[in-house]
Amino acid sequence: MMVHDMKQRRKLLRNVSIRSRLLFGFIALPLVVMIICFLLYYNFSMQMIISKNQESSQHSVEMVEELFHLNMERLEDQMTEFCAQGIVYDMLLSDGESSVRKNFVAYAKMNMNLNGRNRLVLFNEKQEVIYDDAGEKEQGNLSLPSTLDISWAYKKEHNGIFLTKRIVYHNETIGYVCGGFKEGAFSPSFTNASSISNMMIIIDKDNHYLFGQAAFPKGKNIQISQDMVNVNGKSYYHESKQIEGMDWKVVNLVSSEYVLQEIHSTRNMLFLYGVAILILEAILSTIVYHSIYDPIHNILVSMRKLDETNLISSQVEDNGKDEVHELSENFNDLLNRVQELVKTVALEQEQKRETQLQLLQAQINPHFLFNTLNTLHYLAILNEDNPVSEGISALSKLLRNTIVDSNEYVDVEEEIENVKNYIIIQKLRYGDLFETVYNIDEDVRHCRILKFLLQPIVENSILHAFEEDREHQILTIRAQAEKGCLKIEIGDNGKGFQEVEQSYTNKKLSGIGIMNIQERIRLMYGDKYSMNIQSEVNKGTIVTLLLPYRKGGITDVQGIDSR
Repeated sequence: MMVHDMKQRRKLLRNVSIRSRLLFGFIALPLVVMIICFLLYYNFSMQMIISKNQESSQHSVEMVEELFHLNMERLEDQMTEFCAQGIVYDMLLSDGESSVRKNFVAYAKMNMNLNGRNRLVLFNEKQEVIYDDAGEKEQGNLSLPSTLDISWAYKKEHNGIFLTKRIVYHNETIGYVCGGFKEGAFSPSFTNASSISNMMIIIDKDNHYLFGQAAFPKGKNIQISQDMVNVNGKSYYHESKQIEGMDWKVVNLVSSEYVLQEIHSTRNMLFLYGVAILILEAILSTIVYHSIYDPIHNILVSMRKLDETNLISSQVEDNGKDEVHELSENFNDLLNRVQELVKTVALEQEQKRETQLQLLQAQINPHFLFNTLNTLHYLAILNEDNPVSEGISALSKLLRNTIVDSNEYVDVEEEIENVKNYIIIQKLRYGDLFETVYNIDEDVRHCRILKFLLQPIVENSILHAFEEDREHQILTIRAQAEKGCLKIEIGDNGKGFQEVEQSYTNKKLSGIGIMNIQERIRLMYGDKYSMNIQSEVNKGTIVTLLLPYRKGGITDVQGIDSR
């Protein structure tokens, strides 16, 4: 099935010109393959760069999250240590006595804990502010973000991060302390100059932007649930991680333009290389194409302008050493042979015209001969000389079959009739020296054999087998079908000869006629068919012909019984 399909495709290609196939094979096909390879490489490279960017971004997010968490724990520990000081308890339990307040203020300003804070607010158990080290404009406008034991909150109006802790004394809540911190207290990366290509930001549980390296408005919604983040008309790849112990997330945004900048540069470089390779490939392909197409085209042009009168001028000039050169040489040799054949045909036509003239002239001689024989035949009848009359009639029929009838094959029945006519003529000479017996099967009478195949054998039997002083000499002719072949036997009970080997080279049977029979059988029927001679001294000779069983020129071996 596959071989059949391949043959069908080849047949379809044969409907396209060689020029189109060469152009497709040398230019179009390589160009398509190059484009496909370029697209595959581009897609693979883009996916690889995006994957590497995701790995790098994920690693950066994990590092920032870990640093953020460590600083968060440090600040929580510091806040816990601050709240455990006795002066804090005194401040909350003294109802704001001036001396206690003075000592607390001094302690709060000189305390090294809560490094990086920019504000400290103390609330009593009623969540009323009893201390705030902020400026007068900001005092009193800060509320507790939560009533949990310890919690974090980002207040955009104060542009800071606030840590709130409950203060418990003897299992009772006596107040709260709230510390405000700048963004840099958790990681210096959040205070670095922002870059539009790579930004590390913090968002809350509702995906609202809190702070970071981006210049986004506070509270802007960042849709990290999508594959790509679109902010302010720009697309970003993103990686995020939940901060341990908080409901905030660290998000790293990387501009898609920045990520694909390298692959775009590679694409442009590959495009330039591709154009250069394409130009070079087109030049080389054109050279190769013309090296194949031009010689073939020259042969085609030479074939189209063939001129019988001068075939030499149509020969192809090709100095190459490839298969096309060999084809050109064979084409030129063919033209030379055709030129010779044209001359030979012209000579044969001239000879044929001469032969036709000779044949027309020769038709006069047989006509005169047959008229003369007919006159002799009627004279013999008038003189009541029956043997001479029969002999002349037989000779006339024999010559008519020989000279006038040009058919190479005759029926067995017609060939037997020629033999009978020949024997009638021979009896004019030998009289009743021998008798002839015919045993011809009905189913072989219309088999086709070569004309005058039996006469030379009969002639040899009459001339060499029979003796004038012997009686009851018989010539037997038998024809029958045997094993799908036609078998003809011509036997006599004459002198015979000593050599019993199957050969016709015996001196007594070395006539031209016998040799002609064997050669005609071999040339016309092949080595499968033959003539066989068997002879025994004083008993006779049998000549056996094995021929193809043919009727009307077609071999018929069906329904032939073995005899």
